[in-house]
Amino acid sequence: MSNKIDRNIPDFFVSNGEKINTLEKWEKHREYLKDLFLKEEYGYLPKKLTPQIRVEENEINFADKVKWESVYFTFENNGKSHTVKTDLVLPRDKKNVPVFLHISIPDGVPNRYMPTEEIIDTGFGVMSVYYEEITKDNNDFSDGLCGLFEREGENAFGKISIWAYFASICMDYLCTRTEVDKDNVAVIGHSRLGKTALLCSALDGRFKLTCVNESGCSGAAVSRGKAKGNETIKDIIGTFPYWFCDEYKKYIDNENELPFDQHMLISLVAPKYVIVGGAVKDVWADNEGQHLACALAVPAWELYSKGSANKCINYYERQGSHFLSRTDWIIYMEGFKEIIKNELKK
Repeated sequence: MSNKIDRNIPDFFVSNGEKINTLEKWEKHREYLKDLFLKEEYGYLPKKLTPQIRVEENEINFADKVKWESVYFTFENNGKSHTVKTDLVLPRDKKNVPVFLHISIPDGVPNRYMPTEEIIDTGFGVMSVYYEEITKDNNDFSDGLCGLFEREGENAFGKISIWAYFASICMDYLCTRTEVDKDNVAVIGHSRLGKTALLCSALDGRFKLTCVNESGCSGAAVSRGKAKGNETIKDIIGTFPYWFCDEYKKYIDNENELPFDQHMLISLVAPKYVIVGGAVKDVWADNEGQHLACALAVPAWELYSKGSANKCINYYERQGSHFLSRTDWIIYMEGFKEIIKNELKK
């Protein structure tokens, strides 16, 4: 994992000038890092609400191979309510099914980013949520789930935090389903939702695998030392300021003052598993920066005595451009199957 650009990335595996070289030191430091990422980049998540849940079974069942349910989550707070529709597709009459939680850009089952039948045929279930069901992808914080909470101050939640907030509640629900292997749930997202999946998993340690597809700037790519054509903090805040807390704006053209870089967010997923995906033509996402971030995060896994740290955190790059493709799903599914197989050997 070579670094062609001098990225000038400090060693963030240090606390108060002391190298973090034991698991005890790391566990203490990781709580500090979680707070720091929320305070300085994504914004603090609101209080956790307990939703009312309603389930409806769909008649379409993919040749009678699946049970497809629409699961509705209704939240109430401050005299307001909002309902989020999700879809849960499981192999019929199967138990202990490993499941992908897909935070989805397109709506529908299947959709152009989610080959549902192939996922089922490979032995997995999938729970999907169209991300704008949670809250719209715009600067309106009175919309959707955001509208149930007061948003005040420079460190208040951005939209990525709210999408991640709901993904964690989906995990709560999956843990109640007897058909689901709750110890083998993966979270997957593409682009802005790759950022969301990574943040969710960094905060919620229950996901066995995190699939971060072409998340780029402020996701799995380091922020320092961008090359020409790579997205920067200035670029992303100029177009999508509402994804983040207002505090993040102070790092525009000032990346070297960040008290972290994105590899530390990846490191918070340890000791669970991460696959970061890139595409050759997706220069905007900074493939080198994503690759480097994976390499720089490895010390976290080593602290958990994961001698095979490179099997716990992986980066791949396929041909083509910015998209969550069938090829990507195959890579993630094969990786998940290998993880489950290796875990069973222990």
